[in-house]
Amino acid sequence: MKTLPSNPLKATAALLGSFLLLISMLSLPAGAAEDPRWTQLRTSYFGDREITSGDTIITMEAPKRAHDAATVPIVLEVFDTSVKIKQVHLFVDQNPLPLAGIFKFRDEADGWHSFETRIRINEYTNVRAVAELENGDLHMTERFVKAAGGCSAPSMADMDAAMARAGKMKILLDEINDEGLASASAVIKISHPNNSGMQFDQISRNYIPAFFVHTIVAELDGKPLLDIETNFSLSENPVIRLNFSPETTQKNLLVYAVDSKGNRYQKALHEPN
Repeated sequence: MKTLPSNPLKATAALLGSFLLLISMLSLPAGAAEDPRWTQLRTSYFGDREITSGDTIITMEAPKRAHDAATVPIVLEVFDTSVKIKQVHLFVDQNPLPLAGIFKFRDEADGWHSFETRIRINEYTNVRAVAELENGDLHMTERFVKAAGGCSAPSMADMDAAMARAGKMKILLDEINDEGLASASAVIKISHPNNSGMQFDQISRNYIPAFFVHTIVAELDGKPLLDIETNFSLSENPVIRLNFSPETTQKNLLVYAVDSKGNRYQKALHEPN
């Protein structure tokens, strides 16, 4: 029985197609393919809402390889200041609690243009910020960060001392000049161990119970500025910096925080007489 001669052009095309597919897969940056964890998170928090990826509205600055997985700096910048971003969901895909925080920018933060904080990273992961605009549109910026062990890393300070200082705050409100634009910077620093429940006490040979800040609220001259819902994915001694463009000169900043034991901490700057 004779066999039909193979088609050399078809065979060549198939081989070339396979080669190009392999090259395209190899050329993808680490973390570029959609992670199954993110697929679940996306559905859980946003359902079937469309999310536009890219840096056209908001951008993220994060290290490719973190120096310290327990304190990874994250900077969000508004690329298009003509739009109003009312809140941001910050995700660390591979963390035990992947949603690191929901940051709600209230009326007094309408003109915000950058936001900074520090997070823990448990293993190599995508870090994503999903910004929700005033019209309901969702835009996502993401970076892949190489870091591991941040959620189980021991406290930077003696635990007894850290517990004694829990809740002490330092807040700042400064006028700054950013490329000739009138701008203000609100800085919130909270002393708190923010224990994840994954740190191991070498003396007692037990895991240290989870104990972390879950709510941070800031008011400017009695008006809402910033609301944060968070967990131990924020680093020990949480730090928040918000740069924004207030309509008038602001003088009074009030911040309160609540932790997982129900403790409420408060600090005021420039309190009226």
